[in-house]
Amino acid sequence: MLLDDVKLDLVSRERRAGRQNVSHYFTNYGKARDWHLVPGWLDGREALAVFREPGAHLSAARPGYFITLTFARGGVAGIRDFRYVPYVARDAEFVRAG
Repeated sequence: MLLDDVKLDLVSRERRAGRQNVSHYFTNYGKARDWHLVPGWLDGREALAVFREPGAHLSAARPGYFITLTFARGGVAGIRDFRYVPYVARDAEFVRAG
């Protein structure tokens, strides 16, 4: 689903471009066990909320951080991951989907 010219912004950490360079991002997340994703809206924009504590996604707990995706031409054109700037989640307005 990644476009050839996909861009990754791991906010305050690094930026990558191109399918080959960005695909490693998913490999790294595949190794992590401290997250559960919940779809919704972040300040009115589609986003994935990341909960890091077991079961936190089932409660009213605040997400630890967010990931936003941009779609174009039938694929993922951009990924913005706020893992390393968790303070963004403190003041953000997140509404769960469904």
